[in-house]
Amino acid sequence: MNGMRSRLHILAMAVLALCAAYLWGAFSHSRNLWPIEILRQVKDSSLVHATDQTIALSQYDSLGRLVFDPYKRQVECPVQSKETGVLLIMGQSNAANSGQKRFTTRYPDRVVNYLDGRCYVASSPLLGGTNHLGEYITPLADQLVSTGIYDSVVLIVVAVGGSPISRWQHDGDINEALIPLIKSVHTKYRITDAIWHQGASDVSQKTTTKVYVASFRSLISTLTALRVTAPIFMTIETRGCQDVGWAEDNPVAIGQRQLIDNEKIFFGANTDRIVELKDRYDTCHFNEAGQLRTAEAFAESISTVKNRVASKHGAQLPSKYDERL
Repeated sequence: MNGMRSRLHILAMAVLALCAAYLWGAFSHSRNLWPIEILRQVKDSSLVHATDQTIALSQYDSLGRLVFDPYKRQVECPVQSKETGVLLIMGQSNAANSGQKRFTTRYPDRVVNYLDGRCYVASSPLLGGTNHLGEYITPLADQLVSTGIYDSVVLIVVAVGGSPISRWQHDGDINEALIPLIKSVHTKYRITDAIWHQGASDVSQKTTTKVYVASFRSLISTLTALRVTAPIFMTIETRGCQDVGWAEDNPVAIGQRQLIDNEKIFFGANTDRIVELKDRYDTCHFNEAGQLRTAEAFAESISTVKNRVASKHGAQLPSKYDERL
């Protein structure tokens, strides 16, 4: 009898565990929470470029950002001149090594990934982002060099997959992590451009326009206090992995557009439009075509703003710039 009760008890616990796993799976799938993003990436073995050994030897910080990869090649950090671009990339998964294609810079002596006082040849995955796949930041930097916008580019990544904007506002954990990081960067570099690529998580959480705008302005206040005066390039990016019910003019996208003032915050890329579902290998993360299209859009926007700032009379932005909104 005791044996039967024991087996029934074990069976009941197993059923409860399965139910709990199912409920968490349904909840996390609907909100793109851990471990859904990782499972999507490993679903197709062709997307897994890193070996288990590489990932096992890699190191991550408390936010889950990649801070050590055994195959990164350390190089001497470039000395910043007026022709050096220092890009700060902030956001969630599409800025955080979740792309299908891995890239290595075509300019290993001029495009580097900076972290904790050291520089490495820029290559996917970039140090400073969560996940271990590809990204569009390296080809963006290559375009900035190949088109003569900058002679060299330093990439600083703070990107956390699945992060809502509440984590980036004042008192959020990512906001607090930014403070020592940027202070450390300022001992060597002045940030020339910042990219903001986030929004899908807040659509799933039904964040209102008012809350999104206020939260982002809170982040801006933190950056301003840290003496980051660089133009910020806003991404219109709100497509999540669950496209059911998604509309282009959702509250988050409206908030992102409202924030663009062409003084401090500029249009960067509308990936809701230029990266279609066919360009997203799992309905939300970019494939190679989407990565390259995004890199090209940001390169064009950075070039436009840089030329405007350089203009003696501060000429108005060309109409093409506004049309992309």
